Amino acid sequence: MQLLGLRFELFVDDVGSTVLFYGATLGLAPPPNWSSDGYVPLRAGGVTIGVQKHTKLPVGHHFSPAHLAGPRGVGVEIVVEVDDVDRTYALASHEAERNGGQIEPISEQPWGARDF
Repeated sequence: MQLLGLRFELFVDDVGSTVLFYGATLGLAPPPNWSSDGYVPLRAGGVTIGVQKHTKLPVGHHFSPAHLAGPRGVGVEIVVEVDDVDRTYALASHEAERNGGQIEPISEQPWGARDF
């Protein structure tokens, strides 16, 4: 077996803002002619973040409206490793603030990672 990359999916309220955020902060690009009405794979290197509006999930999908009614991301942490955490933090902080979001402060972790 050979690992080829990493892909995860986010079911979001606003696909367009999500595409802009990950493009500005991580350089992840959508395919040409993408639409916020469907599934949008954002790619760079071996990383893909798939985004889709949660209300567009098909009936019977395992992430039902009832399942998504609570807080999202509980119990999951997604880590994307970058070559320059300071630059990425600056980009992510700016984009989050511009879009009414927030980013955790950058900090040194006890296990040696520097992250946010």
